[in-house]
This record gives sequence, structure tokens and C-alpha cells, in this order.
Amino acid sequence: MPDARVGVVVVNWNGADDTIATLESLLTAEPRPAHVIVVDNGSADDSLVRLRAWIRRNATSSSEAGTDDARSIQASAWLFLLTASRNLGFSGANNVGLRLLAERTDVSHFLLLNNDATVAPDYFAQIQNAIADQPDAGLIGALIFRHPQREQIWFAGGFEIRSRALILHHVAPPPTDEPYATAFVTGCAMVISRALYQVEGGLDEVYNPIYWEDGDYSHRARARGCPIIVVPRAHVYHRVGASGGGERLTPRTAFFQNRNRAIYVRRNYRGVDRWVALLYLSVTKPARALVETARARGALGGAILRGFWRGLTERLV
Repeated sequence: MPDARVGVVVVNWNGADDTIATLESLLTAEPRPAHVIVVDNGSADDSLVRLRAWIRRNATSSSEAGTDDARSIQASAWLFLLTASRNLGFSGANNVGLRLLAERTDVSHFLLLNNDATVAPDYFAQIQNAIADQPDAGLIGALIFRHPQREQIWFAGGFEIRSRALILHHVAPPPTDEPYATAFVTGCAMVISRALYQVEGGLDEVYNPIYWEDGDYSHRARARGCPIIVVPRAHVYHRVGASGGGERLTPRTAFFQNRNRAIYVRRNYRGVDRWVALLYLSVTKPARALVETARARGALGGAILRGFWRGLTERLV
């Protein structure tokens, strides 16, 4: 079969330094991706000025449009810049890029790549090799290392503990260089086949602004019996937490993590699994909130409790 053609979606929000580093890695990859879409997600800093300057200097061909007018974009361009007038959330911004790739290009696979991640020069070659061997793979992940501590693995596949509604990363070196099955692919670097996208659509925007949308998409792929794999020879380097302000748990982070975890359970679990997971969260989240409050971190404790309650009671559409 012919080599897979991969289009990339990168979302920028007040993070031009990181996004430009990501674009540099895509520009110097061999082979390069077929198309790159940068979605500026309502940045309030000088991101657009700096991104446009980089594009003028480096992109062989480019086109720009607002996210509400994406269909007017020049489809033959290598790099598309889509500008949003407001923050669409992680899912919403990625979905704009996915729709453009699906409707206006002939790529066979879509890579969602965090703007604080860079790819190895042979990343796309390794992904193409894996797709040639496993053309039915619907979701494809990479071996992701922390940056700049590149000896530390951040993601080598993932697994789900349903009784706790918890998704964890494997961080040990994989036992093989060949692609292997996984239950979860992180949205940091998630390749979606066009075939899966055509039946599942994009990321679910109920999880906006961020967290758990990749777990949900992985769950949907598994429910369809769609193969999900990690390609350990495809390497990505992730400046963990850069796009979200670091790894420290803040009240804002805690609110959305707990809200979306409860929503994930309500959307995807059934029967005993659903009730066991909700019972676990109903016991542990208030307890964690009390612990944080006792440690004089009342704002964090309150955010945990409010987030869980919102996720438990919010109407799902």
C-alpha cells in the first residue's frame, strides 16, 4: 500500500515559543507531514505576530483564515494558520483542524500534537512503517520522553483501572521495538486514522476546556473494536505541563480534572462498573478535599469538591 499521508494539528494558546519549536521539528522531519494546521486559540499575547513571522520565513506555502471561515483556506498549502476570536478549548480547537484536514485534504491520518511537544526527525517514517504493517490501526501513539530530561519516559502506552475511573501511563522502557497494543493513547501525540474519524468524528467538546478527552476517544475506539497501538520507534519529546502552566496542581486544574473524570464515568461506564466507580469517587473526592483544606489549601480542596459535584450533576448532551 502507498505510504500513509499524515496531517498535523497543533493548538497554540499564548505559547509561541513552544509552538515555534514544534513547527521547527515538523519542518526538519524526514519525511515531513503532508500538511500542518496551527490553530491559534484566542491568544491574548503576541503569538499571532510571531507565528506569522515564522511562517513567512519558513513555510514553503501557507494560507490563513479565521476558524469560522476555514473552508476559504487554500487547500494546497503546506501550513494553515487558523485564528479563533476566543478560546475554543482543547477539543474545540483540535476539532476545527480535524475538520479542515478531513474536508480539504487527502491525508489518510491526523496527528494531534501538543504545542509543547516536538517529534524526532524520523517520527513520520516510523509511523508510516507501522501503518503499512497494521493498516487497520485506528489510534496510534508514540514513545514519549520528557524534555529536557530525554532519558525519562513519560508515555509508553496506557491502561485503565475501571473501579477507580483512572487512566495511567506506562513509563517503563517497552520490551520490544515493534508496535504493540495499548488501551489508551495520550492526546499529547495521538494519530487518528481517517477511517476511525469518519465513524467517530472529533474529540468530544463536553470535556472543554481540557482533560479526559483523549481517554474518552480511546474508549470510543476500543468500544468499536478498533486496534490501538504504540509505535516505540516513533519518538516524541514533551515539555510536560508547559502548555498548562506546569505540573503543579492548581485549583483550576483540579476543578477540570475532577469534573471531567466524573463526566467520563457517566458517559462511558455502564452497570456495576459505573456504580463502583462513582461510589469510589464519591468517597475519595470529599476526603481529598478535606485533606487539602486541613493543609491550609482550602482553594484547592474546594476546587476538587466543586469539580466533582459539577461532573456528577451537569446535564450531558
